[in-house]
Amino acid sequence: MKRYIVTAMATLVLPLVCSIQAKAEQNPTPFKLPAAHIESFAAASGVSGDAINALQAFSPFTAEDNESEIDTDLIGQMTDYAAKFLGTRYRRGAAGPSAFDCSGFVGYVFKKFGFNLSRSSRSQYTEGERVSREDLRPGDLLFFTGRSSKSKTVGHVAMVVDVNEDGSCTFIHASTSQGVTYQRFPDGGYYSKRFIGAKRIIGVNSPTA
Repeated sequence: MKRYIVTAMATLVLPLVCSIQAKAEQNPTPFKLPAAHIESFAAASGVSGDAINALQAFSPFTAEDNESEIDTDLIGQMTDYAAKFLGTRYRRGAAGPSAFDCSGFVGYVFKKFGFNLSRSSRSQYTEGERVSREDLRPGDLLFFTGRSSKSKTVGHVAMVVDVNEDGSCTFIHASTSQGVTYQRFPDGGYYSKRFIGAKRIIGVNSPTA
């Protein structure tokens, strides 16, 4: 009886596995199969390890998805934590919590969640993974020149806290004139003229604490 059940399962599952393998080669659309079922289906049908990998690659319940959920939760915690310092005064060379400069503020927030960034904005720009303006998400870092819009050197850093449907975003930063505050980007003026690039730390670098 047991042998009959296994044979029947194999008969039903094998065409499904072959179809999924074909999708893996031709179609990037995820196949909606729970990962927990993959190995039991494969064992019943006698498929190869390559087929299991194909099934796992097209399951929406992979470790990568779980990791994305964790990142989203972490980013929310970080942006909420950063907001607690709104209005904190700016002071050159200060790293908090009573006063910040731009890199000191970003470094302070990230360190709270286990990310040890370099101290200066110029050095922070060498960390993480470069992302385009079109692919920004909360938690990404934006880098700008200093006071001179003609400079090609990083002199300021901010953290994205929200991305809007129109492609613009809101960032939080330690401003020399207002202290820790929110700013919209692009603003069509000061920050748009000084933008250098964006980097992603969360999900790229692992927390060290």
